[in-house]
Amino acid sequence: MNAAEVRLILQSFQPEVGDENDPQFAEALRAAANDPALARWWSEEQAFDRAIAAQLAALPEPFGLKTRILAQQAAPARRFPARWIFGFASAVAVLLLLAFGAGLFRPAPATNLTADYAREMTSFIRLSPQLDMKSNDLGEIKTWLAKNNLQPLSVPDRLAALQPLGCRVLSFRGQDVTLVCFARERNRLAHLFVVDRAALPQMTPGGKPVFANNHGWMTATWAEGDRVYMITMQGGRAALEQYLPSA
Repeated sequence: MNAAEVRLILQSFQPEVGDENDPQFAEALRAAANDPALARWWSEEQAFDRAIAAQLAALPEPFGLKTRILAQQAAPARRFPARWIFGFASAVAVLLLLAFGAGLFRPAPATNLTADYAREMTSFIRLSPQLDMKSNDLGEIKTWLAKNNLQPLSVPDRLAALQPLGCRVLSFRGQDVTLVCFARERNRLAHLFVVDRAALPQMTPGGKPVFANNHGWMTATWAEGDRVYMITMQGGRAALEQYLPSA
């Protein structure tokens, strides 16, 4: 199974109906887990699917929509992947056309980008993503990032004092995002995200950190030079503040 086949299969993956037990999906999931590039794509694909699902869930259901969608579907097509994918794509297309037609999908204002960034990045760590590189040596992690053409990062002193676990590369609005994970007490983690400030132009160096809480995960986001940093961890604001750069 090559990378193109893995992507095609996983694009129709539905965990809520037990697809992980299907041999074809199980093989594709194993292939993605063993390939760093596919693993990164799969994490981003899941985040995109969650974002679309959240948008659709917030829409009021137009009268008769479910009936019209079901009427266009053929008999259960799980045995015929190509027909099932076509039917699913048609249903999604109908939903998206209705949403766009109603003006319910609009680009997020620039002022909301920081909140969007915090939510999207937090969604990754809530699922305990695999790391592209594992190491307990922060120097080795920085070397690995440099070899992969990622800009050097500055880790706050009190965060750097924790034991690092490794790193991986994510994406936000087409910009690479570096994630470095650290072990805290009681088996809890602290996560440092770093992205080019071009992804979040409203963040200005020297400004106070922007705090937010996403489903129990506290985030603090701030800018230094041409980079935007964010620390994310479970716990309250006071616990997070101790890992921020010293004033």
